Amino acid sequence: MENAHYSGMKQNLTKIILGVIIVGVGLNIILTAAGIEFTLLFDGWWTLPLIIIAVTSMLNHGVGAWNFGMLLLGSWLLANSRGWIPAWFDGRFLGGAAVIGFGLLFLMGSKRANSHVESTDSTDKQEYRSSSASYRNTPGSRTNYKTEDSATHPDYTAVFSGQDVRNVSDQLDGCTLFALFGGLNVDFTHAKIDHDIVIDASAIFGGIDMKFPSDVRVVTKATPLFGGVDNRAKDPADRSAPVVTVRCLAAFGGIDIK
Repeated sequence: MENAHYSGMKQNLTKIILGVIIVGVGLNIILTAAGIEFTLLFDGWWTLPLIIIAVTSMLNHGVGAWNFGMLLLGSWLLANSRGWIPAWFDGRFLGGAAVIGFGLLFLMGSKRANSHVESTDSTDKQEYRSSSASYRNTPGSRTNYKTEDSATHPDYTAVFSGQDVRNVSDQLDGCTLFALFGGLNVDFTHAKIDHDIVIDASAIFGGIDMKFPSDVRVVTKATPLFGGVDNRAKDPADRSAPVVTVRCLAAFGGIDIK
């Protein structure tokens, strides 16, 4: 209950920030039309959506390579537009820092993945072998056919590409989905879900489609930023059915759940 309350607070904070920005832009338009000097459209204001999307994703899903990169890009563009970068500063310094940052993020991600595999191995050797042979998509790869995956906690990513995957896990524990200028179609109808799980889905200028078995209840916790989330999954008759919580971030993209 405490985690759910904390998540709700984060989403409310995001809505408040976005609401204040939208109201401020509208107020700026009205006052400008009335001849009153007042402006919120300062140099570099257009970089704020990038920064807000990145910070929102970090709050909801943790720090990852893509939201870290988006925050770095937005901050650099804002600083450059505002003239905060000294003339002596060479852009290659920023490039080197970005490469180091991405490297550290990937290293931390590998440690988390190894920790999960070791934990799975200690409880079920057969499950470990199943997960080790699972399919993991890499950014930029493209698959035009449906791939079967038996991972218990997979990551699926589509960057400037498309993926069509069917998960057939014996015990699905959760999943992370990310689409950037691409599309993901993930079928969970053949996966066994016998307990409550959480799925994180982020669609940035892209789309994600998910299908779930009829014996689970699907609920969403959505943060739409110029995007949309559509949950069309039907509730099962059994009120004690496992609950799949899909935490969604849709920024200039869409997430469809069936």
